[in-house]
Amino acid sequence: MNDDIDIRHELRCGDLGRIISLHGEAYEPLGGYGLRFEAFVAETIAEFALGNDGRGQIWLAEKSGDLAGCAAIVLRDDNIAQLRWVVVTPTARGSGLGKKLMKLAFAYSREQRCQSIVLDTTDGLPESQTMYEKLGFQVTSHTVEELWDGPRPLIRMHLDLT
Repeated sequence: MNDDIDIRHELRCGDLGRIISLHGEAYEPLGGYGLRFEAFVAETIAEFALGNDGRGQIWLAEKSGDLAGCAAIVLRDDNIAQLRWVVVTPTARGSGLGKKLMKLAFAYSREQRCQSIVLDTTDGLPESQTMYEKLGFQVTSHTVEELWDGPRPLIRMHLDLT
């Protein structure tokens, strides 16, 4: 990983908007991840900040002040951590940044005494799903649900921390 990337978890005003923007910019070229996807990310960020009272932690990776990647754990009931908003810019991919962010998320989940980590993903992201599987996540369901752009596969994954 590049030594010139700083990772912080203290949120500042504007950070939530930067996470939303990063998702829009990083995913838009993939097709099916346009403005409605960006709005979906905004909705989930708002739920974290307002509906969940910010229970959890977000890690922001910055290079020269620009957001290069992020990941988050949202604490849910029953000692469950939800992995959210994992994204790394195309220029930072392959640097080990995604793996570093995931390790921070795992360590935080263990510190919070979570018994498992869950995540939702979808089709069209084979690199992400491969990374999750290499880290020990297992698919628990694969259904088609109404998402931001209509019916789309929803893949639920689980990692046991016990």
